[in-house]
Amino acid sequence: MTFARPSTRAVAATLIAAAIGLLAPACSSGGSDAGKDTTTTAAPTTTEAPTTTAVPTSAAPAAPVGLPDQEDVAQKLYDAWKADDKVTAATVADPAAIDNIWQAAPGDYSLYNACSTGEFDTSGCLFRGGPGTIQIDLEKRGDNWVVAGAFWSAP
Repeated sequence: MTFARPSTRAVAATLIAAAIGLLAPACSSGGSDAGKDTTTTAAPTTTEAPTTTAVPTSAAPAAPVGLPDQEDVAQKLYDAWKADDKVTAATVADPAAIDNIWQAAPGDYSLYNACSTGEFDTSGCLFRGGPGTIQIDLEKRGDNWVVAGAFWSAP
């Protein structure tokens, strides 16, 4: 018994017909709805108001304002540090200076001698005490002095 070999065209036509037969029902928009799930679900609704989160605001200015006298500025920062008052500190000192002075060991310090002369619009003040030394670096900004840096060192 001999079988005839089907032509390549016949095989291709058969494969295409089979593919169309499989895909046609999935693409069809017409026809019977029998057997189809026609249940629809409405999106849930809510009457609750959206929740908002308040962003805390600070009374501190965006940039330190400072004071006209360099020793007053240094003392105000020191007093704010002693009182653990970062808001007041921010009125006379840059954020990095505030972070640094808050690293100083607790204790009593006092202004050593006096702040430097302020020549070239920079100055420095030292507060000394049993726990060590707090160095406060100042800059002249406009008419006022501002604390640009603070450092603590142990004795």
